[in-house]
Amino acid sequence: MDSSLSSDARGKRRRNDLVQNVDRISKLPDHVLVEILGKLSTEEAIQTSMLSTRWEGVWKQIPNLNFDMKNTKHYNGQSLAHRSGFIAQLITKVINNHGGDLECCELQHFPYQCQDDTLETWIRTLIHVKRTKDLSLINCTDLRWRPSVLHLPPNTFSHPTLTSLYLRRYDLEAAHAFNNCRNLVVLSLLKIRGGVGVFNAVIASCPSLKVLLLDIGWYNDAGCLKIQNSNLKILHLVCNYIESIEVFAPLLDFFSVDFHVRRCDVILVAPRQLQLTKTCWAADQHISYISYNISCDDQVKGNIESEFIVSKIDDYLPWVKCLAVSVDLTNPKEVNMLHRVLTKWDKWGRKIKNLKIFFKQNNGPKQEGESSILEAQQKKWNGKSSLFSIDIRVEAVWLYNFSGLNKEEFELVSSLTQRKRKATKKVMIKTLSIPENKKLEIEAAMAKLMKLSKGRKKFSVNFF
Repeated sequence: MDSSLSSDARGKRRRNDLVQNVDRISKLPDHVLVEILGKLSTEEAIQTSMLSTRWEGVWKQIPNLNFDMKNTKHYNGQSLAHRSGFIAQLITKVINNHGGDLECCELQHFPYQCQDDTLETWIRTLIHVKRTKDLSLINCTDLRWRPSVLHLPPNTFSHPTLTSLYLRRYDLEAAHAFNNCRNLVVLSLLKIRGGVGVFNAVIASCPSLKVLLLDIGWYNDAGCLKIQNSNLKILHLVCNYIESIEVFAPLLDFFSVDFHVRRCDVILVAPRQLQLTKTCWAADQHISYISYNISCDDQVKGNIESEFIVSKIDDYLPWVKCLAVSVDLTNPKEVNMLHRVLTKWDKWGRKIKNLKIFFKQNNGPKQEGESSILEAQQKKWNGKSSLFSIDIRVEAVWLYNFSGLNKEEFELVSSLTQRKRKATKKVMIKTLSIPENKKLEIEAAMAKLMKLSKGRKKFSVNFF
């Protein structure tokens, strides 16, 4: 008996210790608890409300909500339609009970929610009541279902707090939901079908876009897709055959494409892309490439283009056949961004057919401290993390505006010739026009480059 009581006492003490530990966590301020819950899924965050009265309302302050109805797809004992309807009611309850504005909300649903106006109700509440800044809507269809038509009232997505919108697997029959969408900075339309005129109207209604991602199909491929935007910095375009495309984007720095269209049927007015794209594009063939004019602005903290390129470029690298970049190797900020992009590619381990590098010749004065930053970066990259030691698989490298006197340019070419694993087959070099007073120095540099290829079978360094 005494032994049993002693055991019960020990068990009670252990439980009390656990409660005290929980209580210590509960004494933390709300903003710390909200940060902790931000690491959990939405479902797990809501479940913490059962821990104690202290936790009951904490989840209502989290800035992000994520709902995925696919988790109910294989639920036993009930039909998918019935089960998804029940889960939809719970989602509605969670959204309504949340206590503040939302930074981000992702909602993956089934086509049933498009048929009974549930989706429209969610969208209206999330945008106009919860003031969501970043909204993602994904229609979870499979081969049995065709994409659902997105029926929404006019001006649905026009709200000053909504800056980023992601739509996936819908049909668009009209563009009026996008009326007056000057608020949108990022628009992603992926696996979306509609008429060419509908897409043109959607794009024209969003003049503030900086990032536009399109993976679209047509009801009818007749017509011209028109993308005219003076603020656009990033454009990704995937589509099946279309008659013609017009792009007017004077600030465009990042351009990735994957489609079938004749070069003569594409009008591209984008000064920062002209030099890059014309070398990637044969007259009549399937186009699959990325061109990127690296800008110092890409390094600004919070820069939306930089965040996209670093975090999202993985989505586009696997399929691309050609990468063209424009970079100033004497600018540490641009070199750092190039290093980050190539590191991403190295991670995939995929071969790129053509890597085209355009060297910017920026002879203007460097900003204060820029030279010391570059020197520190070069010292840091003496080891395996060097820009020039990244062992990406490239079949051919094309270098444009090569001066022959720039140390960084010469080091890059040397690294390409000396790799043994994932070897490059050829390096093609196009030099700048040679000034008379530098002719002898540049010719000596060229001769030195030619020697680098000696002893390497199936490898060549050529000038064009």
